[in-house]
Amino acid sequence: MTATRRRALPAALVLGRPHATWKLWVRCIEGREPAESLPTRDREDLVWHLVHELGWLDAEVAEHTRMTEYTTARIRERLGLQPNATNTITAAA
Repeated sequence: MTATRRRALPAALVLGRPHATWKLWVRCIEGREPAESLPTRDREDLVWHLVHELGWLDAEVAEHTRMTEYTTARIRERLGLQPNATNTITAAA
């Protein structure tokens, strides 16, 4: 049996978490499904991925996931992440 690594979160955040189906996770990452369709902990994983790994701003995450900026910031803060000052893609251009 091959284990598939789905998300790059610290092990302390991943152990024992319920996870949505892989297809639902991909649809949310692509912005085709709102984040509210994910369980709470999976929404945290999504915010972690977009903010920490991709360097997105709260406003970009909120628009992409169809959450409010307030909700995005609240989840980000709960995860101990600092807000990104600039979008890394925009800054590189």
